[in-house]
Amino acid sequence: MVDYKKLYALTQKMRILLVEDYAPLRQELMEALEDLVHTVTGASDGKEAFALYMKAHQENNSYDMVISDIQMPHMDGVQLTKKIREVDENQVIYILSAYTDKVYLLDLINLHIAKFITKPIDYDTLLSILYHEGQKLETSNVKSVSDAIEFAQGYVWNRQTHILTYQGTVVELTKHEIVALEFFVEKEGYICSSDDIVNIFYEQGIDISERNVRNLIFKLRRKIPEACIQNIYGLGYKFSLLV
Repeated sequence: MVDYKKLYALTQKMRILLVEDYAPLRQELMEALEDLVHTVTGASDGKEAFALYMKAHQENNSYDMVISDIQMPHMDGVQLTKKIREVDENQVIYILSAYTDKVYLLDLINLHIAKFITKPIDYDTLLSILYHEGQKLETSNVKSVSDAIEFAQGYVWNRQTHILTYQGTVVELTKHEIVALEFFVEKEGYICSSDDIVNIFYEQGIDISERNVRNLIFKLRRKIPEACIQNIYGLGYKFSLLV
């Protein structure tokens, strides 16, 4: 189930260029995206889209994502992608692909497309893509001293978005691991008992046993420097940012 609050926190500043010649689908996608992102601009063909793209680029207000159909009048998705790549080789581009578009796929793969979104479009897939790109944007924009906490060996924990990165790459955490890491960061330098950890989960409506806590700590240690979480015999655990 999608956590819309967290998704919106990641996507609310995103700017998307949507290129689709079939007006009903374009309108449907724009309506789906408008509530989640800052700006979604629609274009009916590649030629119109590239003009919009260049205008944004020249105004230093580039799009975070381009989502484009393949078969369109005036300029198709392959031609549009090639022209965008001439301007910005790192632009994130997703391609809407129908079964009949197979002849174009190799060219697009060679143009380093982020992903193909198959038609008919699955809404959950679209949300997953937005979440993924939002995480990447958040990682690249972690600048706030109050929200971003740096610790051992290039790890950064963002207290606002609850995203952990390692040298700029997002470290995938489960919901329980996020709760545990947030707790440890807040209690850095203190010894925390298993009961303390169980209570934190209980306050968030999550039932977890002491045995589950041990398994959780074991898994979390595999995603951060192991020495960050010390076992204090008979007392509990101690988290250290610098090890």
